[in-house]
Amino acid sequence: MSSQLKVSASAPGEATIILVGKALHYGDVLTISFPQFSSISSQKVIQQSVVGDDLLLIIDADSLGDILEPDSPYQIKVPELEITSTVIWPEIVGKRGASTGVINTTKASSPSKVKTPIIEEEQPASLSFETEPQTSSLPSSLIEDTHGEQKTDYFTQIQNKDDKEEDAPLVSEPSKRHQSSVPIILLSILGVCLLLAGGAIAYIKFSKPHSEPTKEQIVKKEEPKKELPKAAETKPPAPVQPPKAEPSFAENLQKMSVPEVIDKAPNTVMITQEGKRRLEAKQFDDGILLLENAAAKGDTLAMLKLGLLYSPVDFKTGGAIPSPDMREAARYLQKAEEGGLKDATAPRAALKDWLIKKADEGDDMARLTLKDFWK
Repeated sequence: MSSQLKVSASAPGEATIILVGKALHYGDVLTISFPQFSSISSQKVIQQSVVGDDLLLIIDADSLGDILEPDSPYQIKVPELEITSTVIWPEIVGKRGASTGVINTTKASSPSKVKTPIIEEEQPASLSFETEPQTSSLPSSLIEDTHGEQKTDYFTQIQNKDDKEEDAPLVSEPSKRHQSSVPIILLSILGVCLLLAGGAIAYIKFSKPHSEPTKEQIVKKEEPKKELPKAAETKPPAPVQPPKAEPSFAENLQKMSVPEVIDKAPNTVMITQEGKRRLEAKQFDDGILLLENAAAKGDTLAMLKLGLLYSPVDFKTGGAIPSPDMREAARYLQKAEEGGLKDATAPRAALKDWLIKKADEGDDMARLTLKDFWK
């Protein structure tokens, strides 16, 4: 991470960009951009502050949480200061909070197990039927003394009591019947609850659960797809076009004057070729001057060409040379042969034969030429 730029989380939905040693730029109009993401526009600085020599820039990072993952490296750029650095993006607490669905950037945990509701069985209230201990209704005096009138009175009391009981209304029988039906109703309700609970457990166990989507799942579905850096598209290589033929140096020489050709030609061979070309183009004066310059510089081909032009052997009128010159022809052919050009041997021999013939006829110039150039 570069020491010039750091990033940290501040208030919910905000991030603080720290520019180390840039406190002098406090008050400047600055923006923050993310070169890796074309979808993220430049972020305006909503607040500036200075701590020591550092300049703190606060930006609204609430919307960046949908794209930038915490603890991941990203490039941050301050275009106005030409600062670009790679930082570790912190975890930004969104302003929206849990109610609006904060994007969960961590790995999805395994779905929680569906808790089966446990139905507590209500135990029916125990019904106690208390029976009064059967005690003897006989008075002790009557039990002890069973003779005489007292005995008669006892039985008289019993008879009266039975008569009263027969005359009394039957109130206790319905209440007893109601009390006996209560446990049956409770048991029926308990059985129905057990059946429902068993059916629910069997349904959950043997059928695929169709749980309603949680808020986190809904938020994940609505989460926009993050744009990954587009890889550079590799295009098939274009067919190699043959390079356009640039004008050769020889073609450039054609447009130059004789002094320019002599000055700019890289060697005597180019001068000789340009001289021959101008002779063919009927530029006789230029051609002769160029060949003479090349011959003076030691070019044997130029010497041979000049020797043939001056030679009286097979001389043709109307060419570059108005009339033949046996001495010039002998001189150029001799230099060409001495320079190692074998092509000059035959023309020089033909010139010698011609001079010998003319010398026999009494031509003094021919005899002097033979003496000067053939020993």
